[in-house]
Amino acid sequence: MADSVRPAEVLRAYLGAELRGAMKARDTVAVATIRSMLSALDNAGAVIETPAHAPVFGRSGDVPRRELTAADIEQVLAAEAEERRVAADGYERRGRRDDAARLRAELAFIAKLARA
Repeated sequence: MADSVRPAEVLRAYLGAELRGAMKARDTVAVATIRSMLSALDNAGAVIETPAHAPVFGRSGDVPRRELTAADIEQVLAAEAEERRVAADGYERRGRRDDAARLRAELAFIAKLARA
């Protein structure tokens, strides 16, 4: 059986490397964005827990994650980008330009991921 590379694993590896670099550079916007993206990917891979998944004494209660396809990842990136776009526009309307600029920087990072 040949090992196949899964899109989510590739993205996680990339984000992990980017996170280490951002932490060393003390780039708080990049660190926050990367952590948020990793959480969004984790949430997208979650499955609904059923009674069959309930932990039993001596057994793990872990539930296998759903395998994310490239299309799933694109949807996650698009949803994260849209959330930031809407929030940035709201901050602009309220005169909170610093917060809007931070979200637009996060949006630029997400756009970079989408192109990769």
